[in-house]
Amino acid sequence: MASLSRFLPLLAVATATLACETSSVTGGLSGGGGAGGGAPSSSQRTELMLAMEDEVESTVSALTLFAPGVPPSFVAATCPTAGSSTDTDTDGIPESQTLTFADPPCHMTGFRGGDFSVAGTLLVEDTALTADTTSYRLTYTDLAWTGTDPAATRTFTATRNGVRGRTATEVTVNLKDSLKIVRVRPSRANTNIDLSTTVSFVADVDDTVRVGQSPPSGSLTIDGTMQWQRSSENWTITIATPTPLVYDSTCTTTPQRISDGEVTLSGTISGDTGVLTLTWSSCGVDPTAAWASNP
Repeated sequence: MASLSRFLPLLAVATATLACETSSVTGGLSGGGGAGGGAPSSSQRTELMLAMEDEVESTVSALTLFAPGVPPSFVAATCPTAGSSTDTDTDGIPESQTLTFADPPCHMTGFRGGDFSVAGTLLVEDTALTADTTSYRLTYTDLAWTGTDPAATRTFTATRNGVRGRTATEVTVNLKDSLKIVRVRPSRANTNIDLSTTVSFVADVDDTVRVGQSPPSGSLTIDGTMQWQRSSENWTITIATPTPLVYDSTCTTTPQRISDGEVTLSGTISGDTGVLTLTWSSCGVDPTAAWASNP
């Protein structure tokens, strides 16, 4: 029988407060929008940026089964609980195992300067029962991330349902994602997101991608579509990565481990057709969001 420790690292209770993010959520916004410019507004750009940043962190946690279902740097003892499973091909991937998250114990203080909890279930399934093929499927069922901060600027709950399918070598990882995400934010209507993306990760060093071990440093691209629905907002958005995101595995005190790169969100957003460019510049720092209308 497989045990939780085979698929998740042994987590110690967090006794020190994690380093806070080094920039405010709204401080990095630039470009058009707001009272005197074009659409989308500064608030809308912030919401899109937060949703995309959250998705990048969720993607990282799916790469290697190191700590699936939780964002990078989340630490909580005895979380999650793992159902029984077998691993006939001994590749470190359960043939079928349900991970159950509940608060408590899936709760952490000092996460981005506030509290963070995880609830719901994640089914891990081996999709290639051979020892030399490390493919798996992750099925999310009401898997909710809830984060609070004292200023409430990024307080949220994001609940995921859907599937991620993974194929990989010891250098590359490819994910095919089909997810429905409900984002709840204070004093705002709920946002419903339909996400269909392809994710590619390439390690900086050969032979370093290992199931059950933390992802190595490397480059990450996300491409696909996002349907964004909130109140009267109903936007079809194309996601692209013109400059690959640089994942820095040494940024261990923050869930935001992207040190460089750009993601673009293109479409007609709030009545204006153009491109929202999200630019990462340093780990621990939220990306900036700049809007450019099409000529």
